Amino acid sequence: MSVEFSGIERRLDELSERLARLTPLRERPRSDFDVDPYLRDIAERNLEVAAQRCIDICHRIIALEGARKPRDYREAIVRMGELGVLPPEFAANLAPIAGFRNILIHEYLLIDRDEVYRNLANLDNLERFVTLIRNWLRRQGEKG
Repeated sequence: MSVEFSGIERRLDELSERLARLTPLRERPRSDFDVDPYLRDIAERNLEVAAQRCIDICHRIIALEGARKPRDYREAIVRMGELGVLPPEFAANLAPIAGFRNILIHEYLLIDRDEVYRNLANLDNLERFVTLIRNWLRRQGEKG
């Protein structure tokens, strides 16, 4: 993979690592999260980093494509649909992860456990993101 894409590859690898840490947690009952602050911390931190890696990847692709700079993180994900990197409907459905990331980082006293548990149950979206971005990278490599 060319140097211009290596940062995306590294971030995809880290995202995949975070998903591997989160996957066993989604099998845990909600009651485990209610009583175990360490389990909540593990889930929240890995979800935060996973969401940030998605955002980072989107921003890098936007820069590589020379596309208009997004106003916020949510728009960066939506822009992937506009650029044809992700299916537009999928990008729109994934975009709220940006707001969830902001809550995890900035409003830690107000974190909704239901929202954490919902995002943990929705790891499939992040896994699909990894697959779609890797496919995009492969297509870019075939072009040049």
